Amino acid sequence: MKKLMMSILALTLISCTKSETKTEEKSGGISDLVSGVKNYSEISKSVDEVSKNIEVLKKTTPLSNEELKAILPESLLGLKRTEISVGDTSMMTLTTAEAKYKSEDRKSIDVQIMDGAGEMGSAMVSSMMMGLGGNREKTTENRFEKTTEINGMKALVSEEKSGENVSSKIQVIAKKRYLFTMSGEGISYEDLLKAFGEINTSGL
Repeated sequence: MKKLMMSILALTLISCTKSETKTEEKSGGISDLVSGVKNYSEISKSVDEVSKNIEVLKKTTPLSNEELKAILPESLLGLKRTEISVGDTSMMTLTTAEAKYKSEDRKSIDVQIMDGAGEMGSAMVSSMMMGLGGNREKTTENRFEKTTEINGMKALVSEEKSGENVSSKIQVIAKKRYLFTMSGEGISYEDLLKAFGEINTSGL
C-alpha cells in the first residue's frame, strides 16, 4: 500500500516536472532558470506536505454513513434530491457519498464526496490536493478551466457552453481530507458555486 501511495505522488511529480521542462526549453533565459529552481523547490515542498497529510489521514477514522448523509441536503438551488448513496466503495475500500439533484426542466447537479481517511483514501485525496496546488488557467471560446480557492480551500473549476447548453464542474479539497466533486448540467459555474455554498462543509 505504501508503494502505491508513493507511486501516485511520483506520477504527479513527474507530470509537474515535464511541464516545467517544456517551459524552460522554450525560453532558456537566466530568469527562466531561476523560475525553474523555484518551481522545483515548491514541488518538493508540496510532496513533503502531501506525505505528511497521508500519514495523518491513514490513522483517521472515516465518517459513518449517517454523518455522510447529513452533509448532503434534500435540495440544492431548488433542485430536489432524487438519489443518495453512501458507504464503502467495493474493492477500493473508499468511504464515499453521492447525491443526485434534478428539476423538471432537466437541470441536474451531481455531488460526490470522498473521505480521505484510511489507507486508500489518504493517498488519493492527498495527491489530488497536490494537483490542485498549482496556479493555472485555460480559456477557449466555449470553455474555461482554472485553479482557484473557494472559502480558502483549493479548487479546480470549469464551465463549458455549447449553444444554449451549459455544464460546469467544481472540485474542492476541504480540510485537507474531503474531496468534493460537483457537476452541473444546465447549471452555470456561478450557480454551481452557489449550490456548493448550500452544503455544510464547515460542519465536517
